[in-house]
Amino acid sequence: MVFPNAFIKLGILCMLTLVKEFPFPDFEISVYKLLPFYNLASRGKEKRTFRFRMICIFALSLILNLSFSQVRGNVTSTCDQSNGSMSYLDVAMDMITKFKNNFPVCPTISQDTILKPVDCEEVLRSGQKKSGVYTVWLRSRVTEDRPLEVFCDMDTDGGGWTVLQRRDNFNRPNDYFYKDWASYKKGFGEKEKEFWLGNDNIFALTNQRLYSIRFDLKAVDGERRYALYDTFWIDDESHKYTSHISDYSGNAGDSMMKKHNNQKFSTKDQDNDSHQTESCSQLYKGGWWYGSCHDANLNGLYLNGTHKTFADGIHWDTFRGKYESLAMTEMKIRPKNFSKKDAL
Repeated sequence: MVFPNAFIKLGILCMLTLVKEFPFPDFEISVYKLLPFYNLASRGKEKRTFRFRMICIFALSLILNLSFSQVRGNVTSTCDQSNGSMSYLDVAMDMITKFKNNFPVCPTISQDTILKPVDCEEVLRSGQKKSGVYTVWLRSRVTEDRPLEVFCDMDTDGGGWTVLQRRDNFNRPNDYFYKDWASYKKGFGEKEKEFWLGNDNIFALTNQRLYSIRFDLKAVDGERRYALYDTFWIDDESHKYTSHISDYSGNAGDSMMKKHNNQKFSTKDQDNDSHQTESCSQLYKGGWWYGSCHDANLNGLYLNGTHKTFADGIHWDTFRGKYESLAMTEMKIRPKNFSKKDAL
């Protein structure tokens, strides 16, 4: 038999209910004029529920499927009776097409979109190309989704570096980095000036991915050198933030692996170095991974050039030795698998 016109009209009413939730002015008025129950369709739209809209969608699907089946099975015997039904079906199909084309689509998020970057490399891949302070969310094995402000170096060798330390002439006391264990644990300073990111933060960062570390060094006369180590991470506080560093390259010389690899962190109030009789931190005025004692002392006194005292300034032994304090240093990490091509 022919599908009842009233049933099809009911289906179109359901369609109007959906369209009224997402109105399309270019066609809705002309469609409404076709229906004798337009006022019914237009009243109480604010009370329509999600459940009713879903029922309407199901009803429309059922009506259209049954109607098309009927027309296909009775082409010769019921053509005259089907003409009225088909006119309504044409309207319904037109509405469905326009509804589908205009239905609001939620924005999709590609795999490359970084909503909560874990470090500056992910900040770079999210489209941020300017060096500065950004928020990252640390996700190490002991830290869950914890936000942290970091300085991102987006200029050096392709960018994407998370800076752990900076020394420079910011008119602070020359012993500004001669601090206690609690200060080095938490971190101190200003991210756009001199700072130490904090041993807890460095631990959390370096245990969420595999990282390389870069030391950028500048002497008072402006000469610059760098040292790159392909592997770097530290342990947690219960293991005294023990350092792990290896695979040197660069032009500053290796001043880390001999005396500072696999060494515990020491401060003026917590002596964890391997010196038999002295506290290296107290001798050389910094917090560091001292062995017995150092070839590098990047957290020493800011003496800004040559000095008479032995090795208590900012030193990198293979670049300017222990009697010339460097003018600027930065320590920064980036994932080992960093690709400049992927970051573009």
